[in-house]
Parts: sequence; structure tokens; C-alpha cells
Amino acid sequence: MRRLILPILALALGLGGCARAPELDVGIDISHVVGGEPLRLDEGRYRNAVGEEFTVQRLRYYLSLPRLRRADGSWFEPRHPAESAEAYHLVDEAKPESRRLRITGVPAGEYTGIEFLLGVDDARNHAGAQSGALDPAQGMFWTWKSGYIFLKAEGSSPASTAGGRGFSYHIGGGEPSLARRVYLSFGEKPIRVDPRIRPTVHLAADLGALFSAVNPVSIAQLPEAMDPTTAKPLADNAAAMFRVDHLHHEPRRRGG
Repeated sequence: MRRLILPILALALGLGGCARAPELDVGIDISHVVGGEPLRLDEGRYRNAVGEEFTVQRLRYYLSLPRLRRADGSWFEPRHPAESAEAYHLVDEAKPESRRLRITGVPAGEYTGIEFLLGVDDARNHAGAQSGALDPAQGMFWTWKSGYIFLKAEGSSPASTAGGRGFSYHIGGGEPSLARRVYLSFGEKPIRVDPRIRPTVHLAADLGALFSAVNPVSIAQLPEAMDPTTAKPLADNAAAMFRVDHLHHEPRRRGG
């Protein structure tokens, strides 16, 4: 009997040891503002750094290839299928659900910052039409020159000299690329990832910075930007739109 019990006990312990560890994740929530005011499409009236009034009708952009910086300075880089929603995420102010994303498969530990690409990397940008977030049906693909629009901001302004007093900024392409790496520190207190705690990083993206963060941009002088040369000052500004607004941790639900 003892000979029978021992193998069964060993098998039971082995199966218990093979139980899959819970998949851990970090949530990312994004809020769009202009200065200290929430962005309201079609309704909000704002002023840029040179005093020009403007209204925003559309704001869309890609956040790609996110990674987390560990407390020891190394990086956690998710390994997702190249066209997955986590590797290439399309943020659209008109779709609130798109302003929430997750980084999954995160090892337990402490993390001090996040980095992502604002835009699409060269490999995918020059790979032609793709699927998922990179599907041309998303309206962010230049069919006339085969490449992606990294950021699209459209609206109107009394200062605009374009037809209908509109402004239209489509940032993409470029040699070197107008995609920009953005690193954001979590500050003095890192986030903690473990089976009991789910952290969420709340980011604020200030559209006002698109006109002034690095290069001064006047709607009257630049109502449209559709090519890499005219869009470069805007790409530099766009990389400075983001900041960590706050962090919070909540208990994970059992089994999730």
C-alpha cells in the first residue's frame, strides 16, 4: 500500500506545482486636456500659446510598443504579436474605451517608469496595409504614399487661413521618422505589481503642447501639415504632450 501511496502523492504535488501563476498586468488610462481644461470635441473653445482660439473636432494617434522600466534600471518589454492591440494601440478621443489599455504578462516587482512610441516603428510603417489597429479601415493610413499617420489633429480656428477656417495636422513618415519615443517617470514612488495588487497609470495628454512645447506653432501661419517637413515641429511638440497625472493601486479580484 505504501508503494502505491507514495507515487500518487508525488503526482499530486507535481500537479499542484504546475498550477499556472496568475497573469499580471498594468492598466494605462489616458485623459486629454488643453491646459487645465478637459478636451471636449466640437464644443470646447481654447487658446494656444500665441492667443489663437481653436476648437478640436478630431484627435487620434498611435501608442506603440510600450515597455516598463524596472526599479533596477532594466526593462520589461511585452512579447505580443506584431499587430496586436497591445503592441499597436490606436487612441481616439471620440471613443472613450480606446483611452484605456493594458500591458499584460508583467512580472511581479516594482517599476519606475513607462516608455512608448508615439507613432508606428519603421518596420511596420513600411510593411504595407495590415490588420488590427493598423488596418487601413481605421482611417490612419496614407494610401497615396503607403504609410501610417502617427497623429491626426483636426479642428477649426478663426485664425486659420485655410478653407472653412479649419486646421488639419497629419503627422507621419519622415526620414528620419517622425515617430517619437516618450519616456515618463513615475516619480519617487514606483508602482508595485504582484498577485494581490493591480496598478493603473493615469496619463494626461495636453493638446495645448502641440502648439508650443518645443516649437512655437501658429494656426494662422500653419493651418495644414500633411508632409514630414511641415509636420516635424508638430512631431517634436507632440512628444511633450504626455505626463503622469497620478497612479493608483487596487486589489485584484480573485482569479483575475
